[in-house]
Amino acid sequence: MKNCYRCTFIALCVFVNTAIAQTRSIHSFRLGPAFSFGLSNIANNNVGLGAIAGAEKRLNKLFSVELEGSYTYFTGDDILYTEGKNKAFSMPLLAGIKIYPVPNVYGSARVGAIYFLLNQMSVAQVRLAYGLAGGFNLPRKINRLNVQLGYTGFGYTNVQHGYATLALAIIIN
Repeated sequence: MKNCYRCTFIALCVFVNTAIAQTRSIHSFRLGPAFSFGLSNIANNNVGLGAIAGAEKRLNKLFSVELEGSYTYFTGDDILYTEGKNKAFSMPLLAGIKIYPVPNVYGSARVGAIYFLLNQMSVAQVRLAYGLAGGFNLPRKINRLNVQLGYTGFGYTNVQHGYATLALAIIIN
């Protein structure tokens, strides 16, 4: 057991030192877990778990372009499914522009496509998607951690569906 603690401590030290040694660049990537909350018409499911991955290229101090993909599996049911099927998920791929009004704090508008399946559907669909996000990067000098709150929306059968996502991601420069 002591060896397990030692290995964990050594790995943590190496990770922290590597993260601190890296500097900001015009390209960055982020990867991490995401928690989603259905806001409108997400197939009787209201809580989702998943992951987020993104890439960003800084154009200048104020603007960046980004590409972000995520996967969310909606788990919280409001009703009982007799077949025991809870199969709602979404996989959006969105491109957008970020504005940094103050260093490390941003807002973003996005558009792209979403591949999704809601509980009442028998086949997954692809539709146009849109989104807004806001967040911040920490710590200010080296940007190792991204905290983001976003909204993703899409239309299906003349009804707008949408969910909010809270994501925490590690930034790789």
